[in-house]
Amino acid sequence: MTVLHRPPSSALPRGRTAPPLFPAVRAVVHDRAWAAWGATGVAGVVVAGLLTTWGAGGVSEVDLDLVQRASRAHVPVLDEASLLVDRLLAPQLGAALVLLLVVAVWVVSRRAAAALTVLGVAVGPWAAAELVKLVVQRDRPDPGLLVDPLIIEPHSFSFPSGHTALATGLALALVLIAWGHRRTGVVVAMCGAAVAVVGLSRVWVGVHYPSDTLASVVLGCSVVALALPPWLRLLDRIEQRSVSAHPLGPSAPNPSATTDPGRTRS
Repeated sequence: MTVLHRPPSSALPRGRTAPPLFPAVRAVVHDRAWAAWGATGVAGVVVAGLLTTWGAGGVSEVDLDLVQRASRAHVPVLDEASLLVDRLLAPQLGAALVLLLVVAVWVVSRRAAAALTVLGVAVGPWAAAELVKLVVQRDRPDPGLLVDPLIIEPHSFSFPSGHTALATGLALALVLIAWGHRRTGVVVAMCGAAVAVVGLSRVWVGVHYPSDTLASVVLGCSVVALALPPWLRLLDRIEQRSVSAHPLGPSAPNPSATTDPGRTRS
C-alpha cells in the first residue's frame, strides 16, 4: 500500500532557537572593558561623594554658588517646567513610566527576557543612587540660603539625584532598544538632552547641587556597563539549557492523514 498524500510538518528544525536579544548591542559589548569602566565609575562616584561630604561644611563653594544663582534667576515658564519634571519622575509616576515602557517592549517583542532586561536597565541606576545616598549622606541645599526655593524637601539626602538617575535609566533603556537601527543617533541625542533637562531642573528648584546630578549620570551609566554583559550571558545560558531540556524536533505524523482508503492503491 502506497501513501499518496501526507501534509508537510510545520515544526521547527531540531535545536533551532529564537535570535539573541539586542544583537547590535552585543556587537559593541566587551565584558572586561565594560566591567572595568563600570566598577571605576561606581567607585569614583562613591569616593567623590564622601570627599564632598567630608569637605568644608559638606558643600563646595562652586556647588552652592550655582544653586544660589539659579534661585535668583527664576522665571515662571521655567519654574512650571521644572515642577512638571519633578512630578513626572516622582516615585509613583516614574514607576508608571517604567512599567509602560516594559509592557510596550513585551508586547512588541513577545519575549519576557527583553522586557526584564529593559526593566533592569531603567530601574538599576535609580536603585544604585538610593544606595549611594545612604553611604554618602550629603544634605540637600539649605532653603534658608536660597532666594526662592521652589521645593522644600523634608530631611533627606542629596547625593546623587534620584530623579536624574531614573531619567538616566529610562534614557539608557531607550538607547538599548534603538541601538543598531537607522535613527539611533537621533534617539541618543534626544535622550541625552532629556537627561540634561532633568538634571538642570533639580538644581533650578533648589533640591540638588550640580554635582549631585552629574554623579547620577556617571553612576547610572557605570551600573549598566557593569551589569548588562553578565546579564546577557546569563540569559544565553538559560536559553541553552531550556533548548537542551526540551529540544524541538519534527512533529508526530497525523494518523488521520497517513492512510486514506480513497487515495491508496495496492
